[in-house]
Amino acid sequence: MKILFALAWRNLWRNRKRTLITISSVLFAVLLAIVFISFEQGSYERMIDSMVKLNTGYIQIQDILFEEEPSIDNTLLYDDQLEGVISKFIDQVDFVVPRIQNFALVATDKQTRGSMIIGIDPGKEVKLNNLADKMADGNFLQPADEEILLAKGLAEILAIKTGDTLILLSQGFQGATAAGKFVVKGIVDLKIPELNNNTVYMSLEAAQWFYVAENRLTSLIVMPKDPKNTRRLAAGLSKNIDHEWQKVLTWEQLLADLLQLMKFDQAGTKMMTFILYIVIAFGLFGTVLTMMIERQREFGMLISIGLKRHQLATICFLETLMISFTGVLAGMIIAIPVVVWFYIHPIQLTGDMARTILEYGFEPIMPFSTDPWVFVSQAKIVLIISLVIGLYPIYKILKLNIMEVRQ
Repeated sequence: MKILFALAWRNLWRNRKRTLITISSVLFAVLLAIVFISFEQGSYERMIDSMVKLNTGYIQIQDILFEEEPSIDNTLLYDDQLEGVISKFIDQVDFVVPRIQNFALVATDKQTRGSMIIGIDPGKEVKLNNLADKMADGNFLQPADEEILLAKGLAEILAIKTGDTLILLSQGFQGATAAGKFVVKGIVDLKIPELNNNTVYMSLEAAQWFYVAENRLTSLIVMPKDPKNTRRLAAGLSKNIDHEWQKVLTWEQLLADLLQLMKFDQAGTKMMTFILYIVIAFGLFGTVLTMMIERQREFGMLISIGLKRHQLATICFLETLMISFTGVLAGMIIAIPVVVWFYIHPIQLTGDMARTILEYGFEPIMPFSTDPWVFVSQAKIVLIISLVIGLYPIYKILKLNIMEVRQ
């Protein structure tokens, strides 16, 4: 086998120019595919990270009915039993974030607006999303505060400023009336328009009092020490909770609509990479086809003097693999520093595009991903293409008619 490898490698360089052109086509196709996919993957990772930290967390424990019917009546009892379940996985859990979330009417003396009320533990919420750094005016909440934070967009709609008083009206747990007057302690800029125009924060204790829901939560967010361990941790939690009353959801389930949009957006990149793969396939096949036409008499002579057909077919197959592997390896070697550079120094966007992205709460940059899968996936696809094309010379050599070739 060592001799066959040596013969295949030497044969490649008998026509140096053709071999270098084929390797270059594979190299640039792999390089472009890696850069495109790295940028796409990096953008998705940044978007998911922002949504997870600002909204859902990586894992949520909810009441069994809350996802289908997000009502204050379908809240979770945060008791010793549930705390005991979390404590079993203390080595995997970074921290937990309790929340109570429901709609309410927010009223001033002139207008009323439906808004989302979110009861938070200020200290734990800051660990999740640095909410205190988003303050536009006033002060951040403290535990057991009876005041509220208003999102900047909602404050502008209601013409409210720090120190003003709002009336909140809603329905509490099991039909109780939820009503109260709350002073605005601060205004927070959430950037994302949908949240910025409809969100009110209050301390968890105040929210539980307001909704008459003592020790109850709409969700308990669980943040793993290693996000890659999310599914395993969720599976472990799910095995230990009371399935009659509780269930565990991962961020993939909570952001299913967003993930579907991402898959739709990936269609454009897949089409681009598909074109690159076609370029690679035709380049390789053209080289193999030319090689077979030019070397038919050589093949006939080699078989005539005693070289076995399967050995000759193996040599030609190895030539195809070597061209592909060399191109793929060179493409990956060149792509790694390019991707790492843009990962450390992402492209900064400016102008209207930057302002638009900022309005949605994302940093105006073009991030790249250094996930090893980005590199390995391209190598795998190109090598599969090579294996398929490599079957052609095997077929032609096994069916080669020596008498016709020698004429």
